[in-house]
Amino acid sequence: MNKCPGCLKQLKAAKPQFCAKCGALLFDSRNVAPVLAFSLTDIPRQPEQAAVETIKRISISGVQFKVPLLLNDKQLEINGNRGPLEFILKPPPRSFDIKHPEAVPANEHLTMQIARQVFGLRTAANACLYFADAQTAAYLTRRFDVTPAGRLAQEDFAQADNRSRATNGTNFKYETSHEHIAALIRRFVTAVPPALDEFFRLTLFNYLISNGDAHLKNFSVFRLPNGEYQLTPAYDLLNTALHVNDGNGLALELFADEYVTPSFEANGFLAYDDFLELGRRLGLPLSRVKKLLADIVQHEDKIQALIDRSFLPPELQTRYAAVLAERRQRLRYSAAPPS
Repeated sequence: MNKCPGCLKQLKAAKPQFCAKCGALLFDSRNVAPVLAFSLTDIPRQPEQAAVETIKRISISGVQFKVPLLLNDKQLEINGNRGPLEFILKPPPRSFDIKHPEAVPANEHLTMQIARQVFGLRTAANACLYFADAQTAAYLTRRFDVTPAGRLAQEDFAQADNRSRATNGTNFKYETSHEHIAALIRRFVTAVPPALDEFFRLTLFNYLISNGDAHLKNFSVFRLPNGEYQLTPAYDLLNTALHVNDGNGLALELFADEYVTPSFEANGFLAYDDFLELGRRLGLPLSRVKKLLADIVQHEDKIQALIDRSFLPPELQTRYAAVLAERRQRLRYSAAPPS
């Protein structure tokens, strides 16, 4: 029995193929094969961006190269500047100091599917494909800023905040906080309350999943055809603990000031109280914050089912689940007396 390379649903088909829903989401229902017609060696290799961004921090997204693809009838082809860049392919990164680089595409695919299917987060449409050798996996995503009418104007929050390597130094993507991003959301997004709610949910998810590389450029805003500005769907989500030592599990500080909760001061890790305070600072209703904190530690069976069907090798499936189990423990811990 095969599984859909998009949603991981079990299929009765004799050969690998996309389910109808994923075929529509990714390819407008064109019958595209999940095995690419070209090999990894056919791609003109460009130097990976900033293999080591600093001596202290390794960015997985920084060591991946991205290949623009064009959907020509029913076949994905290397774009070669022949049309709109509808799709981006991310092959496995070169190793550098990353463990299990060959599993990065499967990791990102699984994490994006958990975000969408289990927690209802808006994500870029994606799939896990194989090159022509049927051995090497690659992550495929459909660009959400490309429409039949043209490209939507989009800026990540580093651009919106006028931060760059030239003006702010090497760590410009990391020297900020989630609370500061919330301030940028209030400044640039049209409908602020639902955007802050979505941002808080995504922050909780990043911590649960141990996404230690969710930096300023991994949050963006785009202009819709009706003129409104909205957060883009989530992208570049993965469990970085499988590949690097990601420290406390988030790339950015939670708070814009030096505040430390008694819980963090006592234990040295982020827990329930820290995110309760972040939700308060974002201006979310306390009842809503508590509901989201209760929800993020649930759904273990649904998540495990996706892990088991993922393209990760068994030993990394086990490690992936263990990381989430540890994060759930942290997110259930509170130093405050029961109310």
